[in-house]
Amino acid sequence: MFLLLLLSGAAGAAPFQRGVNLSRWFEASAGAPVESSELRRLRDAGFDHVRIPVDPVALGWSPARGSQLTGTAQLRAAIGAALAAGLDVIVDLHPNEETKQAIESDSAWADGYVAMWKHLATEFKALPPQRVAFELFNEPGYYGLAGSFVWSRYQRRLVKTVRGVLPRHTLIVSGRKGGSLEGLIELARLDDDNLIYSFHYYLPYIFTHQGASWMQGDQWTTAGHWRRVRYPSALARAQLPRTDGKVAVDRARDELTEYFQTGWDRAQIAKQWQPLRDWARVNRVRVHCGEFGVIRNGVDPQSRYRWIGDVRSLVEANGWGWSVWNYADDFGITTSSNTDGSARGELEPAALQALGLEKAGR
Repeated sequence: MFLLLLLSGAAGAAPFQRGVNLSRWFEASAGAPVESSELRRLRDAGFDHVRIPVDPVALGWSPARGSQLTGTAQLRAAIGAALAAGLDVIVDLHPNEETKQAIESDSAWADGYVAMWKHLATEFKALPPQRVAFELFNEPGYYGLAGSFVWSRYQRRLVKTVRGVLPRHTLIVSGRKGGSLEGLIELARLDDDNLIYSFHYYLPYIFTHQGASWMQGDQWTTAGHWRRVRYPSALARAQLPRTDGKVAVDRARDELTEYFQTGWDRAQIAKQWQPLRDWARVNRVRVHCGEFGVIRNGVDPQSRYRWIGDVRSLVEANGWGWSVWNYADDFGITTSSNTDGSARGELEPAALQALGLEKAGR
């Protein structure tokens, strides 16, 4: 336990401190593979790990077909390439929303997911435990009155199953409500000293997800309809954003008013994180911000990188690790970030500076 506390309290001493998400590589959207030369550039830039989101269904799993995944050879090769480039790896099991709902509501899917994890852990048992960590379930939902109990029980089952196969590897766990800060701090500490507790952070959505096409249903936020929202919120007051005109005026106005009244800036984010700092200190656990980022298209670059820099610096100030979302897609940090599969370009100097990796931009 002393060693764990020492690692958790010293930024840079523990693994998985500065990472980037390699999204779509092993997801249903199937982006172009990340080349070995790109992985080496990430290491040269100062990243120490990559987080690889893996959609188990895209790799051939379903409860009806049994516990095996057909795409593990490709995944193993990707992990090997990252390790060879000097990068540690977080293997993040990243079911899509439909799969997550099935696991939550259907015992056959829930049991099948546990069995799949046991098989995957057995296949990857030989991977170096000091360099490869396994994240059990990305952004679990489990909303509702019973959600906290149900998710806690299910996650403990996952940990027990995988730990039985991988006694030395670090496992990454999270809270419900989409892996949010709020979900994490209601989680009781698990009886396992080799865990990292993850949370994802994208608040406020009106800024980080402005214009996002998949967020125009307006169930939780009007962010998908907003354009030209600047950060911190004081800058948005000086140059008001606009909507696409396809959203209820009252709802949009209310969300923008909340953005102004909250006074979103670095100090406000730090204040919001105080319960998590308290929770981590009381439970004496390692914490990792597994995702944070701002959509790229149409967003003021200075605002975007100021938010990224504020969140990154606050994570580091608490001695936690981070993995920015993402490498080269719609939240990307390359000069040609895109989702159409064309050349990704180089790492953007402004992104590296915001992430505290200025040396690579020179």
